[in-house]
Amino acid sequence: MAEVHVIGQIMGATGFSESSLFCKWGVHTGAAWKLLSGVREGQTQVDTPQVGDMAYWSHPIDLHFATKGLQGWPRLHLQVWSQDSFGRCQLAGYGFCHVPSS
Repeated sequence: MAEVHVIGQIMGATGFSESSLFCKWGVHTGAAWKLLSGVREGQTQVDTPQVGDMAYWSHPIDLHFATKGLQGWPRLHLQVWSQDSFGRCQLAGYGFCHVPSS
């Protein structure tokens, strides 16, 4: 059985008009993949940048998978949320990318 390590971090976000941003993330795989260690999904802390500045999170990701095949290669799903002064949250953006294979 092949093993894959996913090690990295979610640095931050730019280009949002909203303030008080945080990121919800998850790594999704096919049925042949088994998570051996690490956390499959999580959330960063809230950062409140000045208008036009970058929101910094530096949130670590460290996963260890075992797989029987290459189908269902890991994908990183991201959602950027904003939080207002009352604690209400609103989706500001979303996307995904395949984990690089080299």
